[in-house]
Amino acid sequence: MSELNMRSFLPHDELSKKIWEDNEIMRPDVRKALENIANEFLDYLKIDVDVEDITFTGSYANYNYTPYSDIDLHIVVDFDKISSDEDLVEGFMNAKKSYWNDRYDITVNGIEVEIYPQDSSEEHVSSGVYSIDQEKWIVKPEKFQKEPNLKSANKKFQMLKREISSAIESEDLKSIERLLKKLRDMRKSALKKSGEMSVENIAYKMLRSEDLIQKLYDSKFNLYGDSISL
Repeated sequence: MSELNMRSFLPHDELSKKIWEDNEIMRPDVRKALENIANEFLDYLKIDVDVEDITFTGSYANYNYTPYSDIDLHIVVDFDKISSDEDLVEGFMNAKKSYWNDRYDITVNGIEVEIYPQDSSEEHVSSGVYSIDQEKWIVKPEKFQKEPNLKSANKKFQMLKREISSAIESEDLKSIERLLKKLRDMRKSALKKSGEMSVENIAYKMLRSEDLIQKLYDSKFNLYGDSISL
């Protein structure tokens, strides 16, 4: 990855004008578009759900957005009110989310929108969360006081890139699943311990920007399909 691309992971001094007004309130046109997208997804679910909130989170709700960032649109629902079978509801929501995000290429001001049905009891670690329903910050982001260690992030990225390549080439489903879990746990732990500018989180974003995470998932699904085919 070039130095120019590396530097795109540095934090900004202000929130993105594509999303926010000068008073750090969401632009009305963006809010309306995201409400419409959320409502379309709820119609697509084909079940009655009691929506507690629609929230906006991720890098564009913070100062660390990059050209590779997307809009994380969370629809907050109490899964217990749908069914007492937690695994059933979670599996249903994940399947619907994956199909929707893969099938529809939806953007707002040129930024891709990623839908996520979130259980209201789920812990969500983020330093920037904005309620679209309430038009206010739930967690207001703070400007980063120091630049991230891009050299260490790039070193971590290169190491994980080699691991991903090796796992895909192995065509071993369990190895790929273990690596995916390792990456998820690594990022979750880093966000909780060191925040958005942690070396591990930036390395994860670099992997995602080069579609390496997606390639790992694609390999998993292809291998799983082969394993149950006659």
